[in-house]
Amino acid sequence: MNKQSNCSCDVLIIGGGSAGLRAAIEAHDAGANVLIISKSKRGDPHTTLARGGINAALGTMDPDDNWVVHAADTLREGEFIADYERVEILCKNAPDAINELVNWGARFHREKDGRLTQRFFGAHTYRRTVFYEDWTGQEIVRVLMEQVNQRNIKIIDNVYITKLLKSKDYVNEERGPPPLPPAPQPASLTSWKTTAATYKQHEQEEEQVRGAFGIDLENKEFVTFECKSLILAAGGYTRVYAVSSSRIFENYGEGIALAYEAGIDLVDMEMVQFHPTGMVWPDQAVGTLATEAIRGEGGILLNSNGERFMKNYDPERMELGPRDVVARANYNEIISGRGTEHGGVWLDVTHLRKEVIQERLTTMYEQFQKLDGIDISKEKMEVGPTAHYSMGGIVVDINCRTRVKGLFAVGEVISQIHGANRLGGNSLLDTVVFGKIAGGEAAGFANELKRESEETGAGLSQPARTSNTNNNDQKEKLDINLDLFSLKEPIKFRNEIQELMKLNAGIIREQVMLENGLKRILELKNEFYFNSNKNNNINSKEFKIDDDNSENIILSWHVKCSLITCEAIIRSALMRQESRGAHYRSDFPRLDDERWKVNIYCRKEKKEVSADADATAAEEMILFKQNVKGIKGSLADFIKSHVKAAHHRTFE
Repeated sequence: MNKQSNCSCDVLIIGGGSAGLRAAIEAHDAGANVLIISKSKRGDPHTTLARGGINAALGTMDPDDNWVVHAADTLREGEFIADYERVEILCKNAPDAINELVNWGARFHREKDGRLTQRFFGAHTYRRTVFYEDWTGQEIVRVLMEQVNQRNIKIIDNVYITKLLKSKDYVNEERGPPPLPPAPQPASLTSWKTTAATYKQHEQEEEQVRGAFGIDLENKEFVTFECKSLILAAGGYTRVYAVSSSRIFENYGEGIALAYEAGIDLVDMEMVQFHPTGMVWPDQAVGTLATEAIRGEGGILLNSNGERFMKNYDPERMELGPRDVVARANYNEIISGRGTEHGGVWLDVTHLRKEVIQERLTTMYEQFQKLDGIDISKEKMEVGPTAHYSMGGIVVDINCRTRVKGLFAVGEVISQIHGANRLGGNSLLDTVVFGKIAGGEAAGFANELKRESEETGAGLSQPARTSNTNNNDQKEKLDINLDLFSLKEPIKFRNEIQELMKLNAGIIREQVMLENGLKRILELKNEFYFNSNKNNNINSKEFKIDDDNSENIILSWHVKCSLITCEAIIRSALMRQESRGAHYRSDFPRLDDERWKVNIYCRKEKKEVSADADATAAEEMILFKQNVKGIKGSLADFIKSHVKAAHHRTFE
């Protein structure tokens, strides 16, 4: 596709992973013209790194399994701060999602009699994880890409989106700029229902999304995309940590920053999942995931003394305990002097038959052989905790709507599905179940705009196009500050942020460490904007992107996103004075339902400053909490009678 040409778009999707792809398919099938924007190469999103499997209570291996048990497991391991209605939607729709993928050609592993194989993952009551060897995410992307290609849905890759455009960013040359809407009230966060009437109710207080602005790295130009509705599927924020399973170019909280800057609240940002088993050696592989499938197939964890130490932390479930428990156990063994030469623990599958390893752990067998020269059928693997998944994210309702009209979000960028600790195998499921919902909702919104436009003749649905920002041959003129920067040494900023997050807001947290981390983040924020505004703020539409400055612009963008994200993580972690799931406070080691069975929100608010103050000084991040919604219905009855009260294992 020629990126210089004009293109129309009803639904714009930012993100080419499984969430964005599934949303695109649904939006297209609902009659919308869809465009996908991705910063990674098509077919190679972060989803391809998801190895172990995707959950559904199919009952092929354990007939007693059903959606209620699956939902109860999800809520329990999320320490009961996930939204139960979203969990119900996730688990009820899981079997249909799997069957859909199978009908589209997914090659999931089967038993000899043809049943889909399901294996155990950590903290599951039954075997419910469906898989393809040990690269399930890549198989799902393959299947979804085939469906996207069959529908001729357009994908533009190698584009970084840096700003969401709303109605206020456009000036009508005849009428002038539109009036600013009233400030949204906190009550609107919880009062939304999934009816058209609610849209009318909030119509006056919500702005409307109009598109997105970004950088086309291939053609070295700024680009603008206009649309009727937009789906944000831009991933999580684990790359703000020095050791992460994400690749170096992704997951700096780009979607978090885009939404926050657009006025969307964040929630549960302190909840960052550390996967227990990332590679610790060699240097170029640090953080690379050793999938949970290894433990699901019978892998065991040993310390440097050869002790199977999980018996000391979770004697019932051992290596198949919750991810937060296993990760902290690994961390505790390492800092207590029982770690390996390279600062990890041993993961051992040498007791398994080699043919089993090569059939079910194909990628892991090849990965360790290629990166570390290790034959895992004969030698143990060195592993340690790695930042892996963001349970926190932006606020949406159960139909993936944000508080900005026409703006939807899905995937790891959103929150309140996994609570304080994600159940392994639920992330891929999350993307396809809610991707389908988001796509249908966004298409419905866009189609309604088209219908209203046809009936009234109003210019609500101008065709979207890709264009240079200098194109002003329209009555509605885009009038924005590019809000981009090109620092001289952005890598120094990035590296310091990652190290301070590892040291001050990692697996184990406490007040002094968090306060020190927040102080330094705010100092770096001031340095970033002072240096940028003084020398490197890209405001001119005449600015030219070339090979010499394009990398710095993207790295500077990563720094900006990281600063927003890390401030939210640390402020939320400071506020939550208890230990719950992935959030472990050594100074508050117990779970405290009485005070902290809540969700913590972050909001950008204006504050009064002097006229000559920097623009960034006019905004501040405020926090507030809301009680978790009470569980109702059959799920509540099951949990009351079958699920043990949440209990938190400490390491005192």
